Amino acid sequence: MSNSEQDQIELETASLEHAIGMGEAWLRLQRNGDFKKVIMNGYLDEKVKASVSLLAVPQIKDSGRRPEIVEDIIAASNLQFYFKIIEHEYEGAKNPILSDDEEELAALQEQSEQE
Repeated sequence: MSNSEQDQIELETASLEHAIGMGEAWLRLQRNGDFKKVIMNGYLDEKVKASVSLLAVPQIKDSGRRPEIVEDIIAASNLQFYFKIIEHEYEGAKNPILSDDEEELAALQEQSEQE
């Protein structure tokens, strides 16, 4: 195995370990009551709904604050997207989709272990 292949394997291993670590941390956060209260309900739900409601208020439209409110909504959307990326990478690390060659190799390994 060449150095570049070894480096690639180490990089992929580190990436998988990071995805699993982040995914496990995300799962713990989702069970944390304070996180749910402050971030999930307070920021990503209540604040976003309030911001959306403000967009229709004529005084807000005329005050020039609309771009600021829209940026708040975009920030919340970006945070939700980041959480989805963590979930997606975690699921991919825990349950990878194997290529045909990898599936064949895994089946052969499983078969040899049973014998």
